[in-house]
Amino acid sequence: MKIEIEKSMVEAAYRVACGNTKEVLTTLFGKENCKPSKATPTLDDYKTIQEYADACVALGCAPIDEGALRSVGVRKGIIALIKLETISRALWGRNYQPKPDAKGESRFYFPWFALWTESEINSTNDLVYIPVIDALGRLAGLGSAYTNNAPSTADAYVGSRLWQESSEKAKYFGQQFIGLWFDYLMCNVKKA
Repeated sequence: MKIEIEKSMVEAAYRVACGNTKEVLTTLFGKENCKPSKATPTLDDYKTIQEYADACVALGCAPIDEGALRSVGVRKGIIALIKLETISRALWGRNYQPKPDAKGESRFYFPWFALWTESEINSTNDLVYIPVIDALGRLAGLGSAYTNNAPSTADAYVGSRLWQESSEKAKYFGQQFIGLWFDYLMCNVKKA
């Protein structure tokens, strides 16, 4: 008996499988057939921008030389900001040209972040977060507990280079690149 199966079906089964089932699928079909092939980064579909290197490919620009920047003392927060600005340009896509709106008639969206207590983190199922090892359970490491001085601030001066034209894109930007956002917003705080 011969059974034929399409690669897309194997990929779909692998996506929903867990633990031993993934191992069985990998053994039967091979690792290269189980994991979906990565889409070519393009300015036409923002979800193809999944990491900084993808943004560079889509924009046709060279990645920054992190080693050279670090060797002259550039902080990782500034390096993260440079990467986030590049990613933001790629997420805007081919046709979107962000322009300030002096009349205030346009809406722009920025990823929203909040500081959570350990009990709030434990009681939430779908929260995307990075634990902070030297701030949880301590006094506010930012010098103040007001949200005006925390990464969750939403004042208009946050910067147009990091805004998106839809809340969906802003959410993707925040969640997909949470590590870079952490490095940018939290300066020298250590991740757990």
